[in-house]
Amino acid sequence: MRVSSLLAAAGLLTVGLVAVPVPASAAGSCSLYAPGRIAIGSPFRTITINEGPNCAAAGVVDAAWSATHPTKGPIDIIIYENSDRSQPFDIFGDDPIGVWTWRPEGAFDASDNTVFQYTPTTDVRLASYSRVTPTRTGTKVNVKTLAGRWWQAGNKLIGWSGARGQIQYRTPGSTTWHGLKDVYSSSAGTYSYTYSTSAVRDYRVVIYDATTKTIWGSTSPTVRK
Repeated sequence: MRVSSLLAAAGLLTVGLVAVPVPASAAGSCSLYAPGRIAIGSPFRTITINEGPNCAAAGVVDAAWSATHPTKGPIDIIIYENSDRSQPFDIFGDDPIGVWTWRPEGAFDASDNTVFQYTPTTDVRLASYSRVTPTRTGTKVNVKTLAGRWWQAGNKLIGWSGARGQIQYRTPGSTTWHGLKDVYSSSAGTYSYTYSTSAVRDYRVVIYDATTKTIWGSTSPTVRK
């Protein structure tokens, strides 16, 4: 497993039944600025995760956290060495969704004293996208919407069947959005609504987070018609 090999390389694993000496604790603490949420929507991408400024204030030289899924176990590890404060972290299209816990794997100052590490969490779900297409014929306006989501088994984006959301409008120049029609998408992720108005309006569709907490919602770009 990637985590185990990296921990071993960093000298952070306990081997067999031999106890690893624990150095004295240093003052201060060290935070990981992990994102509160991650959306998986492509086969691969890299994000940047920083240490908090309290790590430098505590004199931290080396630190590591492992991203751990509640049922799948360790996913990967992020290691800061030689006073690094920023590191890349890879997100894969088949990573398990759920709330990841960033478990401390050790933080040390220049004298090898341990520094307390905080344990943040990240809510990882599938990404979604949305689109709105209004067309006008006289005073009739037809608003079509499309909702899509990441499909892990197929490693691609597909239509989001049964997505719920709302078509919204605003008057050009205004910042206030008004609900127009609730959306419940077809098996292809589409929905259509027609109504009468002579006013020029900005339209968007807001797709809500899945109630199963597996897919993040999304808001479409704005289209004027």
